[in-house]
Amino acid sequence: MAESFASAQEAANKIASSPAPIGGLNAYDSLVAMPPTDALVMRNWWPQPYGCSIRKGYRQWATALPSAVHTVAAWASNNTGGKLFAWSGAGMYDITTSGPVGAPIVTGLTNAYWQTVNFTNAAGSRLIAVNGADDAIMYDSTGVSRIAEGTGPNDWNGLDPANVIQLTTHQHRLWATEVATSKGWYLLPDQFKGGWVSFDFGPLWIKGGYLQFLTTWTIDDGNGAEDHLVAVSSQGEAAVYGGTDPADDTKWFLVGVYNVGAPVSGRRAYAKVGGDLVLLTQQGAVSMAGMLVSTKVNETSNTVKSQKVQFLISDLVGQYSALSDWEMRYSPKHNMLFINVPSITSQGNVQLASNQIIDAWTTFVGMDASTWCVIGTQMYFGDYDGVVHEAWVGNSDKVLVNGTGGQPILAEVQQAYTYLGSPATQKQVGMYRPTFITNRAVVYNTEIFYDFVISDIPAYGVLLPIDGAFWNSALWNSSQWGGGDTVERIWVQAEGLGYAASFRMTIQSQAEVLWVATDYSYIGNLGLL
Repeated sequence: MAESFASAQEAANKIASSPAPIGGLNAYDSLVAMPPTDALVMRNWWPQPYGCSIRKGYRQWATALPSAVHTVAAWASNNTGGKLFAWSGAGMYDITTSGPVGAPIVTGLTNAYWQTVNFTNAAGSRLIAVNGADDAIMYDSTGVSRIAEGTGPNDWNGLDPANVIQLTTHQHRLWATEVATSKGWYLLPDQFKGGWVSFDFGPLWIKGGYLQFLTTWTIDDGNGAEDHLVAVSSQGEAAVYGGTDPADDTKWFLVGVYNVGAPVSGRRAYAKVGGDLVLLTQQGAVSMAGMLVSTKVNETSNTVKSQKVQFLISDLVGQYSALSDWEMRYSPKHNMLFINVPSITSQGNVQLASNQIIDAWTTFVGMDASTWCVIGTQMYFGDYDGVVHEAWVGNSDKVLVNGTGGQPILAEVQQAYTYLGSPATQKQVGMYRPTFITNRAVVYNTEIFYDFVISDIPAYGVLLPIDGAFWNSALWNSSQWGGGDTVERIWVQAEGLGYAASFRMTIQSQAEVLWVATDYSYIGNLGLL
């Protein structure tokens, strides 16, 4: 009798609560060992320290470009203002003003893949663009001009601009990457024209290959910040140099050569994040600060910033490495490091994004971006239909250039499995309630999965002015609600039983939505009844 009473007590209703998956997407840990604050599936959710919000939307900025947009770049004046440009088809377009584009400001170009750099000296600020096939393009306060090899006032000597595929600045110098060679080139300090001098990185690379890109990395070892030049080969070796003058051995030294993994295709596989340099390679998002084993750097030994999604990135690189439009970008305002992943699937290109404050990753879908540009506090992307969009604005996708239209953003998640505090007992979730903070109506569909199933569930319905939760009927697993900046916690009935439970949800909204937690009411220890 006593044993039966104890069993009944153990099987009584229990309450458990789980935070929203602020740990982000996890494709690294086993299903059993994964922290409950992580997610097996995470699309269009943005993890933050206090909860997960639905990502922001996008709206058209510039339309009527002739074909796919493969470059968006900005010129920033050293006084005030600036310009925004896009490359599409055989032309370069001024898209500073939102709306349909006018005639191209440069025509007759071989392709729309241009790498750009802003370079400022005493004479002013200028945007310089190269593509490895045409003469370089320069924009400054006087307008647009071309840079050729020759003796003109802005021409280059010793290096044909048509052979330059990428540019960077280091220690007041402009550096260039030449197509299909291991050579980098540099100018005199504070010069953007004149004679170039070559520097061959090839003898440092035991794996061979060509110079894929040059960039800089800043180290602060306690004696002040020190810039280093990083030369990355197509085979995945990074040569790091310190100093200020490559022509003077007393002022130029090799820090080391590091095996970082072969970078993805293109010349946009890197981003500067604070004082760190992150490279997008077959290893994942590799931190150069973690690579440098030195007393100058006090960093963790883990060199991969994307550990939780490392296998996912490796798989994507393996499948789509030959495709163009790989990019890595960093938005300081949003503390967001993101990767544009080219795809051949029906959903188009996707993005892997990380909140650098909490090092939590997620995926964005619905933005079929061919290229990205981060300008101050704003983000833009071009697409394959000749449109440039302003991203991370509002709460709707596909808003037209005149501000009309727009579609709800569909977000999906499956949280990591949890034993709800009782790993060895079978249990049944009776009801559960996700907790949201929102300011407008949302529609969501939820389900509880058991024992490590990973599956999709459909989005439910459309936005309708219906209040309340439906349960114990054909719509028991769906909920629609609305309000004004309120906390909403509606109990939903579940079904099924198992040892470990996982919360799965699809939600569509044109609102500010923050998901903070999910509560569970369950019966445990069913095996004793």
